[in-house]
Formats: sequence, structure tokens, C-alpha cells
Amino acid sequence: MERQYDNELTPELLARLNHSSFTAEELAELDDEVRALVAEQEASRRQHPIIAIYRPAVAGCLTRNGGTGDEFNPDSEKGRKIRLKNGVWASVLTESCTVSYPDGSHARIVSSAGNRNRLNRQGVAVVGSILDNGDEIISTPQGSNIMIVREGAMLPDDFLVTPGV
Repeated sequence: MERQYDNELTPELLARLNHSSFTAEELAELDDEVRALVAEQEASRRQHPIIAIYRPAVAGCLTRNGGTGDEFNPDSEKGRKIRLKNGVWASVLTESCTVSYPDGSHARIVSSAGNRNRLNRQGVAVVGSILDNGDEIISTPQGSNIMIVREGAMLPDDFLVTPGV
């Protein structure tokens, strides 16, 4: 079984995300204007630390009640898929995609990362998305793509909003 990832912001992940993009030697080679811009961006990152992450859900994601995210469209382009560590391409799931359960039942994803994070006019599902049966996506087999939430940043009003709630 493919490894699953949740939204836990571990110290190791936080250190990796906060790692500077440039070495001291690389910074020294930049012109003054670019170096100032990099310093400004890094100061902003320190002023607004990462407080949460959300991982996009892909086919093979798991739910709290034992469901598994279905392959959205096996023939879709690679731009709508994420490559897993085992080399397999998995479809990014959106609102209205289905989850299958061992008993043969299905549920639809009804909450997502909202209108700012859309694919094919549907919000991208994330770990934490809710299904129409009340279940919740708890993990995903992709660990490479994340949405970062920083202190002081507002999440969109429609982020993980369940219709009718």
C-alpha cells in the first residue's frame, strides 16, 4: 500500500518549508536589487510563520470511515494528476468526485479548498474535505504538493465549507 500523508505540520516538514532557497554564496552573487527582494521575502516569511498545511487529495486517499478516493478520470492529462513516489500518476480529486467503501457504497466529496483552488470548475479536495455522508478525507497518497497557511493570512470564505451547513 502506498504511504499516506495527512495535514500534520511536523518539525521536519516545517524545517524543510522554512529552509532558505539560497545559500550565502548564491546570495552574494545576486545584484543588490534582487538580494534586497529576497531579504524582504524572507523577512515576511519570518513575520508570518506557517501555521497549517493542507494536502490536495488524490485517488487512493483514505477517509475516517474506511473509504478510498476513486480515480477521477484515468484518461485525463498529466496536468490534472500528481505523480506519487512509486511513479504512478494519481488524479487530483475535486468536489463531486466519489469515494468507495468496502461494502460497495459510495459518497461524494462536498467541501474543498474553495474557488481559489479549482480544477475543471470544481474546488480541489484536500485532506479535511467532507463527504455527503458526513465522512472526512484523513490522508492522501501524495506528499509532494501542499497548500500553506501563514499566520495573519485569511483562508477563503469557502475553504472547507460544507453546503447547507
